[in-house]
Amino acid sequence: MGFTRKQFLDLASKGALGAYASSIFDFLPRAPALQAADIISSPELRKVGEYIASHREEHVANVQRDLRQPSVSSWKKGVWEMAQVMVDSFKTLGCQEVRLIPTSMPDWPGILARYDVGAPKTVVVYFMYDTQPFDETRWSSPPLEARRVKGFGSFPEVIVARGAINSKGANRFVLNAMESILAVHGKLPVNVIFTCDGAEEQGSPNFHEVLDPWRDELKRARCMLNLGPSQQADGAVAISLGNKGILSIELEAHGARWGRGPQKMPIHSSRKAVLDSPVWRLLDAVRSMYNPAANEILIAGFKDDMRPPDEEELELMRVLTGRFKDRLFGSERENVKVFMNDWTPEEAAFHLTFDTTLNIDGIWAGYTGPGMATILPEKAAVKMDARLVPNQQVKKQGDLVRSHLDSLGFTDIEMRQLGGGDEWSQTSVRAPAVQATLAMYKAHGIEPMVWPRSAGSSPQWEYTRRLRLPAGGGGLGHGSRAHSDDEYIVIEGNDKVAGIVRAEQSVAELLFTYANWPD
Repeated sequence: MGFTRKQFLDLASKGALGAYASSIFDFLPRAPALQAADIISSPELRKVGEYIASHREEHVANVQRDLRQPSVSSWKKGVWEMAQVMVDSFKTLGCQEVRLIPTSMPDWPGILARYDVGAPKTVVVYFMYDTQPFDETRWSSPPLEARRVKGFGSFPEVIVARGAINSKGANRFVLNAMESILAVHGKLPVNVIFTCDGAEEQGSPNFHEVLDPWRDELKRARCMLNLGPSQQADGAVAISLGNKGILSIELEAHGARWGRGPQKMPIHSSRKAVLDSPVWRLLDAVRSMYNPAANEILIAGFKDDMRPPDEEELELMRVLTGRFKDRLFGSERENVKVFMNDWTPEEAAFHLTFDTTLNIDGIWAGYTGPGMATILPEKAAVKMDARLVPNQQVKKQGDLVRSHLDSLGFTDIEMRQLGGGDEWSQTSVRAPAVQATLAMYKAHGIEPMVWPRSAGSSPQWEYTRRLRLPAGGGGLGHGSRAHSDDEYIVIEGNDKVAGIVRAEQSVAELLFTYANWPD
């Protein structure tokens, strides 16, 4: 929405000049990359791997236990109980300090736990433990029973449950791996500060309250790690070096604020002959912000602060689209026919990464049940989100939306900001946490798809921008259908995708690789 095709070609052409990387591994120094293979094949890690393999069933049961505890933040269901499960897990791990932290939003607590054995390096690990809602009637297996399902697509065995991959099942893979390291060696190779978010699905509106008292200590860490399964269904690995920010808003048109149409309640639809409609009022307001024919945002100044991609980002994109052209949008294949503006996959990847957006999440008014109900509604509402790139800011973009509406006379349209408003985040591919991750994958013969940033949003900016910590991490293993029906995580993999044993072993490998990686 922010770049024309000509601008895309002009920017993309910068990646065709000079001697550039032909593989993501060209960003690695050679000696440490070889060192990673030595670390992964060391007796210390071999013993950990053997322990994980011999405790497979116990580890699967741990995953099921966590997934059977509901923690749906939208419903305010089970979040405190799940927080206590996490607290108990950190105590089992041997954390010297574990705090369950109430916030100004009492239904969504946070957790901070500290594991310190005097290791040279300290890392911050982020977990979210709330989940999306679900409609159980649409699932093939009950979303809170965490059943082991055999023959799920191309995978011999998976666990189907809400939160399987996003993110309680993935979290438990990490904790299983850490407990295995402790069982074998008595301590982890790094100090760890766990920071846990109970309202990520709400936009983490209160997460800063969890972090604020600890910021001075958190700033002394070397990096923030996102650990866990990162393979796609075909075995490919995708890494994002940042993410977009998000502005989430709700707009409401109401006859009482407008002074026209029904004022207090719906009335008979025949009265539309003589009354204005708040529903049409809202549609006019929404239509004024975006031109679908041109796929263009019409809000003045909305794109002004967008930073063009820098040289490193362009080179990463050139490697990504050059080596993985046919695998860029694997998760969209079953649900998408063509890209907007008939873009090629390369063009779509560029816009997905570097463009801002304006999207309608949901819109409703009046009667939406079965059969007829002929009414003229007194109100209508729409939820919208905008994904923001560097250097757009949540508050400023929201102010621009409000100014746009007011300038066109829509002063009666109420605007409410939703969620915490995560800002954008970015880490260089040359950060040690990223380099160690790449080296771990290289040792396994896997070249990951490295995106300059994810098109989604997360609280990662709290670490990269407010604490100035680089972010890295990853792991083998796969899960999918987050936010959808039949969410799953793979327990028994195939020749391309790791099951729970190899996934947990890769977490241990990454921790040891980073612990020994030169700064």
